[in-house]
Amino acid sequence: MSPVARETVVDHRQEILRTAARLFQQRGYDATSMNDIAAALKLSKGGLYHHFQSKDEILFEIMNHAMEITQERVVKPVHGIVDPEERLRALIRRHIEVVLSPQDREITVMLHENHPLPPSLRKRINARKKEYVHFLERLLAEVQQKRNEKNPKTWETQTKSHFAKRRVSPRAAAFALLGMINWIYQWHKPEGELQAQNLIPQFTDLVFGGIFA
Repeated sequence: MSPVARETVVDHRQEILRTAARLFQQRGYDATSMNDIAAALKLSKGGLYHHFQSKDEILFEIMNHAMEITQERVVKPVHGIVDPEERLRALIRRHIEVVLSPQDREITVMLHENHPLPPSLRKRINARKKEYVHFLERLLAEVQQKRNEKNPKTWETQTKSHFAKRRVSPRAAAFALLGMINWIYQWHKPEGELQAQNLIPQFTDLVFGGIFA
């Protein structure tokens, strides 16, 4: 296949995935058929099957692309930030921006439509999700450690048992933060008062004023 032909195939596949993501978001995965996707693209059903063998494959590719978006727009840009607190603030901001991006419908499809995937494909997507959870968990642990080191007197006066009762584990904090941000798409209204510029500082304050209080 020539480079031009290969590029055309890639473009067609991306257009199919974007259209399918929009339909899945609007109607739900179960209520959207391959015929619906083909009709929205003005393709024959055979033309659609030329690129994807099943609706499951389309959903998997959408979710896989969503994880690529998360990697490129959230994880990679914050990696170079030395200070863990600033790294976490940047991650919160970038994650919220991705969830609220009207161009990235793959993200909301991934958040909402994981269960319809066959077990083998769901396992692959869940493995990528776990990588992100572990990344966030390690970052939260770094922030906790830094704050403890900054306040040694306070740290020393707390008994281990007292601290164990109050301390939020990095894993619990990671799941709490992800649940809070990933649920935004369920209630957010583009015309509402809570836009990204308002949500980001409020969610950041909730994390630093709650988890690390």
